[in-house]
Amino acid sequence: MDTKIIRKYRDAASGTVMNRHLGATEAIYYLLDSLYCLNFVVFAEVVGALELTRLNHALHATQQEKPLLRARIAQVDGHPFFEAVSMEQAPLKAQVLPLRNWRLRLAEQLDTPFADVAPLARFFWFGGRGGQSVAAMVFHHAIADGKSGAQVLLDVLRRAGGEDLPLALRASRPSAQDLDPINAKGMVESAVQKVGFWLGQGRATLKFARQLPGYDPQLRCGRSIQAIPYTLSPEKGQALLAACRAHGTTVHGVLGAAQILAINSECGAPEERHLALTSLADLRGVLSDRLSADDLGLYIATLTTVHAVAASPDLWQLAIGIKSQLSQLLHSGDANLIHSVYPRASLLPTSRHSARMVQAAAALGPPASMLTNIGNQQPLTLRNGARVRSLAFMVSPPPQHPICVTVAGYAGGLHLHLLYDQTKLCDAQAQRIGSALIGFIDAAIDQSNPCEKP
Repeated sequence: MDTKIIRKYRDAASGTVMNRHLGATEAIYYLLDSLYCLNFVVFAEVVGALELTRLNHALHATQQEKPLLRARIAQVDGHPFFEAVSMEQAPLKAQVLPLRNWRLRLAEQLDTPFADVAPLARFFWFGGRGGQSVAAMVFHHAIADGKSGAQVLLDVLRRAGGEDLPLALRASRPSAQDLDPINAKGMVESAVQKVGFWLGQGRATLKFARQLPGYDPQLRCGRSIQAIPYTLSPEKGQALLAACRAHGTTVHGVLGAAQILAINSECGAPEERHLALTSLADLRGVLSDRLSADDLGLYIATLTTVHAVAASPDLWQLAIGIKSQLSQLLHSGDANLIHSVYPRASLLPTSRHSARMVQAAAALGPPASMLTNIGNQQPLTLRNGARVRSLAFMVSPPPQHPICVTVAGYAGGLHLHLLYDQTKLCDAQAQRIGSALIGFIDAAIDQSNPCEKP
């Protein structure tokens, strides 16, 4: 691609087509995707009738609106570049599959690459006949995060259900790094803040013990992603929310604490140890330019916190500590601390060697389980009378994380999935961790509501 074309693409960046270099986070996800898929999928169980023709019309309108749904990843001087493609060349259409084993089919999509094709999303409709179906959208993680992906899926369902949403063509958006206020503070101040933070983190990290006995952290060629679903009813979800407010923490904090304690229960005899948690934090509240849920893109940061776990740990104390550390990170002056430890991906040529360098750098951090939470969505009834019964999502877990727990709130309830690689963690251990996780959550609810059994 010659200089004139590149300049034309840069000039068009404020329009409704996406032509720009990938930002650092996007490029990191793209590089790692060449070693192991980093797809994610959002899906909704629907009760009531939908029509394939209406679904495809809704997908057409949504693709028109979102520049990243009309882009492929090309190479310019060895670096990844979002290149606009026409909808005629790469239409986004629904693929219809039987409802049977739909969750297994979606888990398979987590390890099904997009390569260099467009669009960088796929749509599946399971069980197209009858009164129940599952609508699912799979995304290449370089173009979206769970929150914006869920918004796209719900917009498609609204349109397919007969709602006349006005066509709102979105401008192409910069990467998260270009919207990060730290860029305006100058290199010296930024460097001092980053060094100060990581020196503080280092003291805890030096005490860090092995995250999970029985887990093989090595990168393998083949993977077998498994997903174990769990559901907290709206009654339990509301009880958990009330308990969190009473203890001065968040739902993410208590879920993270339960996850740490579930891992801790696999670590042998009770003793004081340090365990880490990696949280995927939504940056929309700390980035500039008034981002909204309608802006499809990768606007998250990977934040790892390290926590002292006592021999007889207190879940609420851990939950408060998780909330406090995440708040400090997000307001420490750098909303994208991932770039303080990973190589700057925009300077790395796109190659398997570069991808392995990025993965090796990621593996240097404290091994941690991952928790990602897209928040709560109000119940949705479509214009034609069909209703969305549940909303959830699943993420392909990176190899340095023994488990990844995804959380989506819907209608007051919580839909969780524990994801793991069957070639690296045995089914029995994953089941034990999941059961312990739910057990700690239930115990927290019961302790806070001693006279009520949700």
